[in-house]
Amino acid sequence: MIEPESVSAPGSAPAAHHEPDGNAAPADSRDMYAIHAMLRRELADLPAYVAATGAGDGGRAEVVADHIDFVALILHAHHEGEDVLVWPKLAERAPADAAPVLAAMQADHAGIDRGLATLTGAAASWRANPDAVHREAVVDALRELTPVVEAHLKAEESDALVLIDTCLSAPEWGEVGMHGIASLRPEQYPLFFGMLLHDLDPELYGVLEASLPPDLFAQLAVSGPQEYARYQRRLAAAA
Repeated sequence: MIEPESVSAPGSAPAAHHEPDGNAAPADSRDMYAIHAMLRRELADLPAYVAATGAGDGGRAEVVADHIDFVALILHAHHEGEDVLVWPKLAERAPADAAPVLAAMQADHAGIDRGLATLTGAAASWRANPDAVHREAVVDALRELTPVVEAHLKAEESDALVLIDTCLSAPEWGEVGMHGIASLRPEQYPLFFGMLLHDLDPELYGVLEASLPPDLFAQLAVSGPQEYARYQRRLAAAA
């Protein structure tokens, strides 16, 4: 079983940047692209899983609703880590003209949290009452949330990552990843890493590989995809 403290801080050292933490290496936020790719894929796939669940099929609705909750948990934990550990540091260290970017990031998170609350509430109602009306409410919530998330991810990639790499150290960036991992139960780690590694660009795969101890990554590189494949089969059967 993998424990949170056994997972090292993500982020390997890129080319020279400002080093805010003494002699510490600067942050390497390229692993953010891997998280974003996973979130985009899972959110894009969800409406089909929901729509393909037959009215009145409570067992299958529960499987899909559980997946909605898991994706929502990952997205919320990812943003919570930034709210607690990234934006406050950037507000202190980044140039003054970065203030609008930071304000936009935090406003986006607040809007996404509202959308997640709507989505998970609709999923809970659908789980309890798996009829067509509640099913369509979940689809509607997904259709409203997904473009909001996509707009935020694009803005973060274009405007915020350079600030992270310039103003945060690798250990500080690692704390953000640890915050997200700590929100999961230990038995969920293989599934999370399997989702993260699935169809990942080779360069980003290498970034993640460099961020973990070799033995741990070797374990996750096998157990993660296997667990995610089983999970996908269960979702497909549910739909």
